[in-house]
Amino acid sequence: MGFVCFTLFYAFVYSKRESVVDVFNIITMYISLQFITFLIAPEFVGGGAVYILKLAFSPIMIALLAFISVISFLAGSFRDGFKASILKAYEGVLNSPERLKNLKKSIDTQKEAKQKLISNMKVKVPSLLKGDEEKESKEIKENKELPSFVQGPNKEEKKEEVPGLLARITNPLSTLQVERKDVAVESNNDDVEDAIIVVPRSDDKEVKTPESDENSENSRTQIRVLKSMRDDKEDYRYYDIVSTLSAKKDENRVKHPDEKYFEEIVDLIEDKLAEFKIEGKIINVLKGPVVDTFELELGSGVKVSKVTGATEDLSLALYGAPIRIVYPMKGRTTIGIEVPRNPREIIYLDEVLNSKDFQNSTKQLPVAMGKDAFGEAFVVDLAGMPHMLVAGATGAGKSVFINSLLVSLLVKRSPKQMKLILIDPKQLELALYQNLPHLVMPVITDAKSASIALLWAVQEMERRYSILKEFGVRNIAGFNEKLKSATPTMLANIHQHYVDSGAEEYELPYLVVIVDEFADLILTKAGKEIEQNIARLAAKARAAGIHLVLATQRPSVDVITGVIKSNFPTRVSFRVTSPTDSRTILDKMGAEKLLGKGDMLYKHGIEMTRVHSSYVDEEEIEALAAKLSEMPQTFDENAMDFLENGGDVESDEYTVGSHLTMGDEKSDDNLYSEAVKIVIEYRSASASMLQRRLRIGYNRAANLIEEMESKGVVGPAQGSKPRRVLVSGEDSAQL
Repeated sequence: MGFVCFTLFYAFVYSKRESVVDVFNIITMYISLQFITFLIAPEFVGGGAVYILKLAFSPIMIALLAFISVISFLAGSFRDGFKASILKAYEGVLNSPERLKNLKKSIDTQKEAKQKLISNMKVKVPSLLKGDEEKESKEIKENKELPSFVQGPNKEEKKEEVPGLLARITNPLSTLQVERKDVAVESNNDDVEDAIIVVPRSDDKEVKTPESDENSENSRTQIRVLKSMRDDKEDYRYYDIVSTLSAKKDENRVKHPDEKYFEEIVDLIEDKLAEFKIEGKIINVLKGPVVDTFELELGSGVKVSKVTGATEDLSLALYGAPIRIVYPMKGRTTIGIEVPRNPREIIYLDEVLNSKDFQNSTKQLPVAMGKDAFGEAFVVDLAGMPHMLVAGATGAGKSVFINSLLVSLLVKRSPKQMKLILIDPKQLELALYQNLPHLVMPVITDAKSASIALLWAVQEMERRYSILKEFGVRNIAGFNEKLKSATPTMLANIHQHYVDSGAEEYELPYLVVIVDEFADLILTKAGKEIEQNIARLAAKARAAGIHLVLATQRPSVDVITGVIKSNFPTRVSFRVTSPTDSRTILDKMGAEKLLGKGDMLYKHGIEMTRVHSSYVDEEEIEALAAKLSEMPQTFDENAMDFLENGGDVESDEYTVGSHLTMGDEKSDDNLYSEAVKIVIEYRSASASMLQRRLRIGYNRAANLIEEMESKGVVGPAQGSKPRRVLVSGEDSAQL
């Protein structure tokens, strides 16, 4: 009987491992079978063996030896799996007292909640029976005016209804109590995120400057009085509007696969590895919404390269499923094999917004990216990135991700806390947000206006740096914090930077610039100027609270240049068409094997994570935009003037972007004469050369070249070649 059992174990277990040590397991198996048979059915052992065992050992000793031999056999046969099971059982025994305590606490909590519910019902049921017909009819009328996915919950249903897309803000606001006392606003709730800043108001006080001491009457009419901090009432109104929205629920949820589904995949993977003599076994399955990660534990001496080399064969064994090998896995000694789930689960944005990671987030600009490969909510901070580069082929989910990013920011930040600049060359993707109160200027749809808008952002960055320098702080968060205790003298020192800004308070909001279809802009005539302005913002704008999000479906080297890549440490790649595009955006291959429809690789620094983007329906965005459009939309006056005038000339002659002046087309005489001298000296005429020599913008350099052509200094354009210079050095004095 012992030999039969050993033969079975050898056929199904030992033969796959090819280890000589497994032969010794026959001894432990034979001893354990003898002892167990003697205890259960002695007649099958034989009279002689029974006599010897009874004479040599007591029944207790025989039972103990049987237990030891069984443990030895299991340890020798299953090894690491047996060891892991023993450790898990040991940890379970150690943690059992704590589990019992937690169970007791949960039971007590349920009892308290039940008693509280009963007491509340005793108080509220009589009032409900009396009824308030007018109030009920009014609520019904209001709910009928909105679509079903926008209607807020009734009071009777509030406690039982699952919070929707943006309803998570209701609870923090309901617990917040504010008391207004003349010049101060105080908050009694210390746990509320983004608590109201407590500083003396300057509504009724003037900020005096040195000039105001000489002529106080004139200074009162010329200097606009600003508030030190934003008005809290507007923030409350904003969150009240947002909290009335709820998500559109999807009833056709995908059912989770059963255990048989995973067992079949495990068998296919292990069988294929055994064909290639790769010793290893699947010890765990990490289940996710879109992909399932199978943890493969390799045998001793087996290299990871053997598994990666068999990637295509494993994919073939799984009926062509595009698998991905993940190594190393953080905190684990295994490698992961990511296998797409069929059917995949749809991740809705409200699931991530209602998660604890997002609700309890203390990040400055939280973004609900979606869920990772293990099904956990993935929330990042745009302010900490500090800029994001997004790429992906058509239909890969890039536009849906931009919508999810915008909705995440709108949920957490009011118009006083965050401003937006949206650039949409396609004129369709961001059109839904054209009435948002967060916008600094209307949604930009052409390359020329985009160049001017980015130049304004550069000047705003320089203005903010001047303010931070006066306050002696390193970033915008430190400035807003120090502003709470700012003295009138400190405010007077920075007031000069607010005179022409159009701001109503000294507090600086975050500025997020989102550019969709960046490739369409960079390949236009204004592409070089746009690239220069973006490079300046990406290099310096982090401390000023300005953050960029660039999206493109063409991640080629002529679009994503080395300058842009070096200043965008955070990159998101959806599915691309070739490994070359994957290298361009992520510096490594892998994005070409993604599944599409929101499946992406998120790279921050050197770490790369697979994330599945959340889905937000267009109707939900329309509902959100419609409610937010009820708030007054006030564009930045300075930005609008800058945009309408085509951009102002920057005072610094070394600042890139001074080309956007739209004043008199005739250049300054001194500048023109210098340009002529340079052209004659180098016997070459091109706008790019004048840009470098005179340190001016492209448009201004082009105007100088055209004026030289009209005066006969240079010849007409010859394609990509420089123009011919028609005059000599002797004739330059007459020009």
